[in-house]
Amino acid sequence: MNDNYHLLLTCTRGFEAIVQKEAESLGCSNCEIIGGGVRVYANMTSVMRLCLWSRTVNKVMLELASAYIHKEDDFYNLGHTLPLSPWFTAQTTFCIHAHVNDERFKNPVILSLKLKDGLVDLMRDKWGCRASVDTRRPDIELNLQVIQKKARVFLELQGEPLNMRGYRRRQNLAPIRETLAASMIALSGWTPDMAFTDPMCGSGTFAIEAALLATNTAPGIQRHFAFEKLPFFSAELKAEWGKMRDEAKECAKIGRKRFEGVIYASDIDPAALDIAANNAKTAGIDAFVRFECRDVLELKPTGGHIMMNPPYGERIRVSGYDLPEFYYQLGRQLRTFPGACLTIISTPELLKKNLHMKPDMRVSTFNGPITCEVARYALGSRG
Repeated sequence: MNDNYHLLLTCTRGFEAIVQKEAESLGCSNCEIIGGGVRVYANMTSVMRLCLWSRTVNKVMLELASAYIHKEDDFYNLGHTLPLSPWFTAQTTFCIHAHVNDERFKNPVILSLKLKDGLVDLMRDKWGCRASVDTRRPDIELNLQVIQKKARVFLELQGEPLNMRGYRRRQNLAPIRETLAASMIALSGWTPDMAFTDPMCGSGTFAIEAALLATNTAPGIQRHFAFEKLPFFSAELKAEWGKMRDEAKECAKIGRKRFEGVIYASDIDPAALDIAANNAKTAGIDAFVRFECRDVLELKPTGGHIMMNPPYGERIRVSGYDLPEFYYQLGRQLRTFPGACLTIISTPELLKKNLHMKPDMRVSTFNGPITCEVARYALGSRG
């Protein structure tokens, strides 16, 4: 399994360049940015390293096949030509998710069924039997993408998306995805020798992701991945994987001894702080985060980096203010922080019309289904 495979690394839209840089550092080659992801080549060692160490990737998907599609029956033919070895056995269960951006095909379910029929008929032809479909807890998840007349079939190697680190047992309304938080930290330019403050911490995701980075803790160290139960996961790969995990645990142990900084997280809601503190404890980095109950508009001037995910008005609001007034007061407060840097995510309208600061960088993105903007500001001047 030392061959290089064609992978698609999906990510939060707008952060593809950050993912490309991270993928190269983890052993991937021939990285090509596309909308919402990066295409790379990598062997199984790099795949395992990606799943364990990537902070910004959502999914690690291996391309099994691709073809230009003209009619629905072509999906059956595509399924009938998928490589069975070393990915499938008659005992492995599987399911197929379809994502379609092609005006000729309106029903993704029909396309996934056609692909499934071709695949199971291939299994019968080769083995005399077929694997079972399991839509709840499959061994293998296939991802069918149809974009502009071309269909691609991917094998998802990560299982649950990589943002599911395992530490967020409880969460508040509208939590930010862990991989988006890590991408924003990378965009901000923060390094562990600088102060870090999240004054609207909610579930604590920014602070926890910063602490994981500062202590060199692998974000995937607490969880398992789909590739671990697939047929190709040989005894040799299992041994390599065990060694890789042991090395990651040692890196975290050393990193936690060396990190001397403090990461600050506050929120006006005591219940939110309780959730955040428990999440930090589950992540094993609670010793490095200082939690305080405080109104963001009473935040004292601080240096370093400030990271924020304030309300947008979709699911939660700010008590005592309508949102435009809150953003005005927030901008008025933060402009007095000389030498600090703010990285914030919100809707473009709220940032542009009410914060009254000029960003030195902005990225258009999504937080869930909401169109957002991540903006970075050098504080201390009106701009």
